Amino acid sequence: MFGYVIIDKPNILIKDYETYRGYYCGLCKRIGATQGLLMRLTVNYDIVLLSLLAHNYEKAAPNFEREHCILHPIGKKVPVAVSGEIFDRIIDINTILGYHKIVDDVIDEDKHRTIKAFLKGKYKKAAKRMPQFNAAVSAQYAKLRELEEYGCLDIEKLASCFGEIMVAAAAAATPKADDKLKDLCYNLGKWIYYIDAFDDIKEDYENNKFNPFIIKGRKVDENFYAECEKNARYLLYSAIDRIIENYDKMDITISEGALSNIIYLGLKARAEEVLKRRGNKCKKIRL
Repeated sequence: MFGYVIIDKPNILIKDYETYRGYYCGLCKRIGATQGLLMRLTVNYDIVLLSLLAHNYEKAAPNFEREHCILHPIGKKVPVAVSGEIFDRIIDINTILGYHKIVDDVIDEDKHRTIKAFLKGKYKKAAKRMPQFNAAVSAQYAKLRELEEYGCLDIEKLASCFGEIMVAAAAAATPKADDKLKDLCYNLGKWIYYIDAFDDIKEDYENNKFNPFIIKGRKVDENFYAECEKNARYLLYSAIDRIIENYDKMDITISEGALSNIIYLGLKARAEEVLKRRGNKCKKIRL
């Protein structure tokens, strides 16, 4: 995935931050235990949200233990969520999504071939466990590439491909996924596509790559960015409104503080950060 879905760190309670970090570190450690240390590099913030949602739908609160972090081996111990089947499903989802993203990079830019080769074995095992999800992701990426090849500038149609991927992810994450969760994830997928496209404007323009915000022959200047920012803001906040609408209807009883921070504050804060940078790639946020 892309790592845009993050907490609003300045406005989260310490206990909720510790909970969020526990899910992140728990997934990281579980990946290391089941798939090897190098695969821990694939963990990202987007799947942490999916994990939080899945634990709520399963009504399964993970246990938390305090352990050392591999990035800070001599520091104090951090909370680590311990969860079994749900984490394993989330990890398979992450592996499948990561592999298809790398394949897309290879096709579009002829890069990351080494990473693709490294992930292939892990991906095949995950795809065998989740054939329906893998088929859905493959079909939507193929549809997205076809639309891009034809120069489609209908950003809603393009973003819907990512929306459908996230709907499939919701269904794969928990058998209890309902229409509220699926619609939330559909709009989350669209939000991810919008924000990534806006974030890539400058890089894509300089490299003559497809971007739905870029109209061929149009000069990328301040007027262009102002217009794009206005359009992107509308799209991003429309998706956020739908996400919140569905979230408000859910029975959230597990790790509510961390989850609500992402939904109500994190998405908006991340959107504002990316919009403010106007196509200059946003900095990666670290816990």
